[in-house]
Amino acid sequence: MPLHVNLYHEVQRQERARQRDPLRLGMLGLLVIAIGFVAYYFVALEQAHAIGAQFGTLQAQFNQLDPKATAAKARQAELNDALTNSDTMTKEIEGRFYWAPVLDQILQTVPNTVQLTHVAADQGNTITNTNLLTITGISSAAEPRKEAEALRIALTNRLGRQFKSVTSAFKTLEDSDQIVMLDGRRLATANFTIEFQLQLKDAADSAPAPAPIPFRKTRTAPSA
Repeated sequence: MPLHVNLYHEVQRQERARQRDPLRLGMLGLLVIAIGFVAYYFVALEQAHAIGAQFGTLQAQFNQLDPKATAAKARQAELNDALTNSDTMTKEIEGRFYWAPVLDQILQTVPNTVQLTHVAADQGNTITNTNLLTITGISSAAEPRKEAEALRIALTNRLGRQFKSVTSAFKTLEDSDQIVMLDGRRLATANFTIEFQLQLKDAADSAPAPAPIPFRKTRTAPSA
């Protein structure tokens, strides 16, 4: 049986000890980790480059679309203003009030003993849907103040057929020193101003407004 003598056992033992050295193993581990970090760095760098290129493309598109978006917003604001103005005008047109029929009722009611000197009409409170009517004139009769009161009552009753409610009151009623001749009689006079509040009927209850009629001149009492 041959005998083998290993003359390198010390060298081999040292080599195995060197391979199992913790410091060497730790250095190898750190080297692997460092290689992993380097690989991750390059991967992240490539991703960042791709994101940067995509951002540049999107930024260029945004720079092209931003002026158009600004112009579109300005145009939208102009259209909204135009629509608002159009709605306002439409409501004003649809809610307009014809004063001609009211004036016709006044002319049909005023007797020849009353001379109107001023008529004013105004759209008053839009919340309560009430309009204002003011008439100023001169009444002539044996008792001119009662003549003015009779005119107020007659107009209130007559206009009440057209409106939901009518209220009236004298703003002024004063005797005048002026004397007029009517039908061969000398009559005393009184100056008056009557204010009417005309509340419109609801849309469902109100009939279509009649067409305006030609204006007719009020009969006047001749002055002395």
